[in-house]
Amino acid sequence: MDVHNAPHHRPHAGWGFLLFGLFIMISGCSGPGTGISGHLEGAGDLEVSLSVLGNRAFEKVHTVNADASGHFALPAQALQDLALDVYKVDVGGYHFFVIGDSLSSLQVEGTIPEQAGLITDLSVTGDTWTSGFTEFLSGVMALQDSLAVAKRQATGGATTEEQIAGKKDFDALKDRLNKYVQQTVREHKNDPIGLMALEHMDLSANRVLAQQVIDSTRTLMGHSKAYGNLSRRVTTQPKPRQASNRRNDMIKPGMAMPDVALNDPTGKERALSDLRGKVVLVDFWASWCGPCRRENPNVVRAWQAYKDKGFEVFSVSLDKDVSKWERAIAQDGLVWPNHVSDLKGWNSVATGLYGISSIPHAILIDKDGTVVATHLRGSQLEAELEQLL
Repeated sequence: MDVHNAPHHRPHAGWGFLLFGLFIMISGCSGPGTGISGHLEGAGDLEVSLSVLGNRAFEKVHTVNADASGHFALPAQALQDLALDVYKVDVGGYHFFVIGDSLSSLQVEGTIPEQAGLITDLSVTGDTWTSGFTEFLSGVMALQDSLAVAKRQATGGATTEEQIAGKKDFDALKDRLNKYVQQTVREHKNDPIGLMALEHMDLSANRVLAQQVIDSTRTLMGHSKAYGNLSRRVTTQPKPRQASNRRNDMIKPGMAMPDVALNDPTGKERALSDLRGKVVLVDFWASWCGPCRRENPNVVRAWQAYKDKGFEVFSVSLDKDVSKWERAIAQDGLVWPNHVSDLKGWNSVATGLYGISSIPHAILIDKDGTVVATHLRGSQLEAELEQLL
């Protein structure tokens, strides 16, 4: 977690009563807090310190030592006069976060992880903000760990199938993480949990929601460095980039390739799905396209080299004249049978289905109909086929 640096300001004097009243309602306290205490398995005799964000990093406020069994207590005096903020509790090389102030009475129970870092196996009682924030961070860390596994598979899988599966898992997990963070921010946009969850949200893509959180938490958290830094980040966040006008990017690796069925020059219907079980290059071209004609020898060479290993070409023409189309097929030696077109040029059903706005364009799909690679040119095609076949 990175809560960043920001100038420190004490809360406005008029906020004190509001903070006191709100914290009484949230935590159920009826008087001064008792501090932060608890037990962490594996923390025997480790130093336990409470820190608050300073100008450059977290600065220690109070330090104690856990006993031999991992019990510790940061007394109420350690939080005396502290304003409501997000504090870091370091336990040796491990840490967790609490949302509290001088009224806090928190009890924690958990286990030190195998590797240094955030303590995610943690139960917190005494305050719903801290327990909710702890639960949120644990969820984020679990998804990030799964993302790392999927990324390793997508980039270093032993087979192409494993890599494609890893890419699919990565995309799905990334979407889950984004939705999890957005849901948390929406549910807590009026309290510190929503504010601190902004650290994990794409601020550029969620500018309106992020600004709502900044506005609604100003009274509670406006004095804190974390709030000040997040507020500046939201305010200065660039607008999201406009969607690319390059429509050839609509079909991407890892996607399931949409099926299409068009006629060949003789009028026979041929469907892409008829080639399921083979590695297929879906090649978009036209007889009138000079770059397409210059690229055709590379496609022919790849087909000749790999056709006996399960490779096929499915050529989609944007021609309007069947005779010119047939003549180009013969002249360029495109002897495979899978040539299709609806003879509508750029108005072809294929251009809309696959988002084609420029040719030549090639999409390579595997035996299961999953996109492996796009924008293939020259020797790139044969390099991909070498891995697949």
